[in-house]
Amino acid sequence: MNQTEASGVKAFIGVDTGGTFTDTVVTLSDGRLGVGKALSTPGRVEQGVLDSIVQAAAALGLTLSELLSRTVILTHGTTVGLNALLTGGGARVGLLTTAGFESTLPIAKANKLHGLDELDVTMPVRWRKPDQLVARSRIAGVSERVDVSGAVVRPLDEEQARAAIRRLAERGADSVAVCLLWSPVNDGHERRLAALVAEELPGVHVSCSSAIAPVVGEYERTSTAVLDAYVAPVVATYLRALQERLREHGFGGVLMILRTGGGAEPVEHTLRAPVNTLRSGPVAGLAATAALAAELGHANVVATDVGGTSFDVGLVIGGAMQRASTPMVHRHALAIPVVEVESIGTGGGSLAWLDQGLGALRVGPRSAGADPGPACYGRGGTRPTLTDASAVLGYLSRLGESMPLDVAAAREAIRAHIAEPLGIGVVAAAEGIVRIAADQMRDLIRRTTIQRGHDPSAFALVAFGGAGPQYASWYADGLGATDVIIPNLAAELSAYGAVSSDLSIGVERGLVPGPVAEAGPAVAAALAELAGGIEADLPGAVDSVTAVSGRAPVLRHTVALRFYRQQRRIELPVAVPVDAAELARLESEFRKRYEEIVGAGTAADGTPVEAVGVRVELVAPVPVPPPATRPGGAAEPVDERAAWFAGAEHRCAVYDWRRLSAGCEITGPAFVESGQTTVVLPPGRRARMDAGGHLHLT
Repeated sequence: MNQTEASGVKAFIGVDTGGTFTDTVVTLSDGRLGVGKALSTPGRVEQGVLDSIVQAAAALGLTLSELLSRTVILTHGTTVGLNALLTGGGARVGLLTTAGFESTLPIAKANKLHGLDELDVTMPVRWRKPDQLVARSRIAGVSERVDVSGAVVRPLDEEQARAAIRRLAERGADSVAVCLLWSPVNDGHERRLAALVAEELPGVHVSCSSAIAPVVGEYERTSTAVLDAYVAPVVATYLRALQERLREHGFGGVLMILRTGGGAEPVEHTLRAPVNTLRSGPVAGLAATAALAAELGHANVVATDVGGTSFDVGLVIGGAMQRASTPMVHRHALAIPVVEVESIGTGGGSLAWLDQGLGALRVGPRSAGADPGPACYGRGGTRPTLTDASAVLGYLSRLGESMPLDVAAAREAIRAHIAEPLGIGVVAAAEGIVRIAADQMRDLIRRTTIQRGHDPSAFALVAFGGAGPQYASWYADGLGATDVIIPNLAAELSAYGAVSSDLSIGVERGLVPGPVAEAGPAVAAALAELAGGIEADLPGAVDSVTAVSGRAPVLRHTVALRFYRQQRRIELPVAVPVDAAELARLESEFRKRYEEIVGAGTAADGTPVEAVGVRVELVAPVPVPPPATRPGGAAEPVDERAAWFAGAEHRCAVYDWRRLSAGCEITGPAFVESGQTTVVLPPGRRARMDAGGHLHLT
C-alpha cells in the first residue's frame, strides 16, 4: 500500500482533450498536484485520456490504478461532439416538427449576417447557409398545434405521427429530433412524440427541444435539437467507452463532463443533452482564467489559449465569464447557455502554406493535428507548421519531458514548401511564419475587445495552452495590456479549469411572455417547481463533492427578460421569494444591461419588458487546494542555446521554471522551460515571477 492510499488521500482529476494533446491535472486532498500530457488519439480518444492520466499519476509516484481508485471526481472536457460536427461524422437525423413548419431549418434566418464571419460579411457573393444536418426528405410535419399561452389548439394526431416516424426510418434516420411550436410553454406533445419514437424505433436516440432548450425562438431551438440529435450517438459511444476503460482500472468515482455554458455535470446528465459539450474545452480555460484573475486582483482579463489547432480568446469582465448573446457553433445557431469564446485556426500545428494566387505566406486554418503532426515530431509529417518554425528558430528544444524534436525535418519542410518558392532563407521563412501567426492572434484579440466596445489597455492578458507562452511576447505587443501573465500551469490550464470546475446542474423553462411587473406568480411557481425537480434528481456526485468540500450545494435562480416582441433575451439573477420590489429591480437591471450590450439610449423607457423564461441551477463547490507560495531568490540559468530573433542569432540563457523563486527577474533573450511548455523572451522582454509561480511579462 502506498502512502497516498494509507493516508486516505482523495484525488480529483481534470482532463482536457485537444486536437493535438490531451492534458491532465490531478489535485490531491493533501495539497499535492500532478500533471500529465500525451498525444491525442483520434478515432480512439479514450486511449489518449488514459495515457495522459498515466503521466500525471507517475508524477505523483502512483500507478494508474492506484490513482483512479482514490479518485472522487474525474472532470473531462471533450471535443468528440464538435469533431463529429466539423467532420460530418454525426448521425443521420430525422426531424419531427409541427405540420406547416417543415422549412424552418432550411430557410434559416432571414438576417443574412447571422453566423457569418468577417470575410462573408464583406464579400456577400460568398454567403452560404449552414450545412444542412437534416436532409429535406427526413423532415416530417405532424398534425398538432399549441398556442402561445400553452393551450392545445389541435391535439396530436398519433396515427399520423406514427406514420411520419416510420417514414423517417425508411429514409435512413438513426437519430430523431423533435421540435414543435410553443413546446417551451407546453411540452406535452413533444413528450408524447418521444414515447411514440421509442415504440416505433426502439433504441433510436430522441432529442426533444423542450428538454434541451425550452426557450422562445423557433429557429434556434430547432437548430439546437437537431445538433443534439446529430452528435448524441457519437458522444454517447465515446463516453460509455471511456467509462468502461476507467472502471477497468479501478475508477469508482463520478465522471463529470464540462458544459458549454460553464460548470460540469455528471455524465448521466450529459447523455441527456450531449449538445452541451460542443464547446466545453475552451470554457475550462476561461473558467481557470477567471479564478486566476480573482487571485491576482484583476477584474477584467483577456484569456488567450494557443493549442495545437486553434487560438481561442475569451473575456472576463467584472470577474465574470461572458455569455454569448447569439451563440453559434460552426454557423449553426444554439439556444443553450454558451460562454463566449472566439476562435481561429492558428495553433502550434497550423500549416504554413503559400497562396498561389497572391504568392503570399499563410498560416492556418488547416492543421497537421496529432497524427502525423508537425514535421519536427518525427512521425511522418512533411508539411511545415508554426511549431516547426519555432523549432528551426531555436525557441523549442523538446515537447513535454521526453519528446525530442527533429529540427532537421522541420528545416527541410520549411525549405521545400516556403523558403525556396519565396527565394528566401529558411530562418527568414520561419520568422515570417511566427510573425504572421502572431499578427493573426493579435487581430482576434482586437476584434474580441474593440469590436465589443472594450479598450484592450483596460485588461490584463493571460496566455496559456501548450503554445501560448511561446508566442505571447509577440501577440501581446501593442495591445497595452495592464499585465501579461503566463500562469504557473499554462500548458495545462484548461485541465486545471476542469478539475476546479464546480458541479452544476441546471434546468430551465419557458414562460408565456408577459409584462415583468405582472409575472410574479408565474415566475415564483416555475422556480419552485424546477427547484423541486433538481432536488429530486440529485446524483451521487453532489454527495461526493459535499462530503469532501464540507460545503453545502446552493441553488441559483435566474429570470430571462426581453423587450416586447424582441428576440434578444438577457438572463438576470433573481432573489426568492419574488415580490413586486424584486420585479421592479429586475426590470431596471435589464434596461441597464441592455444598453451595455446594444448601446446607450437603446432601452427606450416606454417599451414594455417581458419575462420569457426561468432557470434554476444547483451548484456544489469542488474543493481546490490553495496555491502554493514560492520563497524569494535570484534566478540562475541551467543551460543556454542559440536562437534567432529579427534575423540575428543570439546566445540565450535557459531557466527551469520549477527552480525559479518569487521576485526573480529574467531579461531576454532567454527561455523559461517547464516540463510542458516554453516561455520565449525576445530581446527587450523581461519576466518577473510572483509568489504563486506565475510569470509577468514586461
